[in-house]
Amino acid sequence: MFTLAMLLVACSPADDTSAPVAIDEAPILPSESEPSEQEPPAKSQPAPSSIYNLERVQPEPASVPVRPQPEDMAEASTVAAFGLPEIRQKARRLAAEPYEPSRPLPDDAKRLNYDQYRRILPVAGDMGWSDPATGSRVLFDPRGYLFDQEVRINIIDGDTVTPHNYSADAFDFKDLPLSEETRETLGFAGLRLLAPINKAGKFDEVLSFKGASFFRALGAGSVYGASARGLGIGTASADGEEFPAFREFWVVRPDPASQGVSIYALMDSPSVTGAFAFEVSAGPRTQVEVEATFFPRKEIDGVGLSPLTSMYYFSPHDVIKQGDDFRPAVHDSEGLAIQMSNGEWVWRPLQNPADLEVSVLAGTQPMGFGLLQRHRKFDDYSDVEAAYHQRPDVWVEPHGDWGEGQLMLVEIPTVNEYNDNIAVFWRPASGWRPGGTHTISYTMNWGHRPGALAEVMSVSDTRAGRKPGGKARMFVLDYEDVPEGFFENAELEISTSAGKILNPVMRRHPSSDNYRMSFELDPEGADMAELRAVVMRGSRPLTETWLYRWSTK
Repeated sequence: MFTLAMLLVACSPADDTSAPVAIDEAPILPSESEPSEQEPPAKSQPAPSSIYNLERVQPEPASVPVRPQPEDMAEASTVAAFGLPEIRQKARRLAAEPYEPSRPLPDDAKRLNYDQYRRILPVAGDMGWSDPATGSRVLFDPRGYLFDQEVRINIIDGDTVTPHNYSADAFDFKDLPLSEETRETLGFAGLRLLAPINKAGKFDEVLSFKGASFFRALGAGSVYGASARGLGIGTASADGEEFPAFREFWVVRPDPASQGVSIYALMDSPSVTGAFAFEVSAGPRTQVEVEATFFPRKEIDGVGLSPLTSMYYFSPHDVIKQGDDFRPAVHDSEGLAIQMSNGEWVWRPLQNPADLEVSVLAGTQPMGFGLLQRHRKFDDYSDVEAAYHQRPDVWVEPHGDWGEGQLMLVEIPTVNEYNDNIAVFWRPASGWRPGGTHTISYTMNWGHRPGALAEVMSVSDTRAGRKPGGKARMFVLDYEDVPEGFFENAELEISTSAGKILNPVMRRHPSSDNYRMSFELDPEGADMAELRAVVMRGSRPLTETWLYRWSTK
């Protein structure tokens, strides 16, 4: 059973030691160096051990050999209209029936490793439309490796809905150790959407659905990193997690003049069914509008709405450093940003804890939240293969009232960079009951800095370590490009839930517009402390609220 370290992290000042401090105009360290412009290749990885694992590499090039595919074996049906209401009806009916799992994946397909599975390529550059007149293309992926759930694919073209049947002739299996029967009967595992987001005429991957209800997207110049899911159930619970899966997709052939693509999905699991509509607008910042309706089959506690997952291994803001890695940082996301319901901006650096930890970061529905990768220079990671400096941010803006609940952050220990160990989601205060209906909608933005822009100064760097020559813990926060006079007559509000704060100070860099806040923590025997820091002028915050969980482990 898991041991959960469940702590409430409030954004308002804690009832503990705080010290308002005037700003000192002393020098700080020089700024970071500029990034390398070398193009990173894809990175090969060992076999994963968690369903959270997804390929952390750049997508395969869309340019593949083309040969004719067999005619579709299913007949198209003409309907007056087909969309989310029809998917909802299917989901509602499905929830009243016993759950039926996907047919098993053949053993030889299950034995494929990561690199072998990635060698399977489509033989056409577009598997969805019969002509290239649209501004997007769609490709389908076969089952294999970890991807054992079978999905059905349909194409909507005007008033015509056509099932797109699986055919082994649509894929090049090369010399992989798969029997002929396996190749002929694999079925689909998911789909990918391509669009020219980086270069005119070059179709790059912008969205992928594959594995349970996982999906992820890209903006211009980014490579896959953080992911999203349709729904979370029992994340970090002692009873284990359930992974609902998308079982059927409907892809709408876009009008040639359209800048977006509509995709519908049917979700199923032992506990719940769901109907989804995704409106995808690809570009420098890829936007995904999501509307989802859920129909519980049974009582469900521990629901996670709009769950995000990512990987955090180590960085300079860790108290305990990674000593034998040549890279300064390894993570897909470095922090959780939140725009609270009252407009307050919060920044919580992620951690790789010694034990599973769960934090409650908001008790009222936020205006937005997301997992961000703020460091965008190659030298911040020095990894040519993984290209961590190109991992996308993902920002969620809830629409309407999601009801009472809490914004949860789950941090899971990991000993490598190949498994997602971070989860963020909104947990409703009340569990779901059979026969109920729950609908939510939200906007997701993917890319480099796709979230809403804060009107306060953001923390550009967090550093932590032992004070030189002493036992106290030292924390350093940097703020970049601060306008002249921005921090005049300001005070530091720094607090801790355990121990006491010592020597808080703010200094200005002598040759730039950067500022550095530093302070020490004397834990006074405590094993853990929740830290909070913000720069204020009167009742007005000048910076985002920085939160940090310090631990002796």
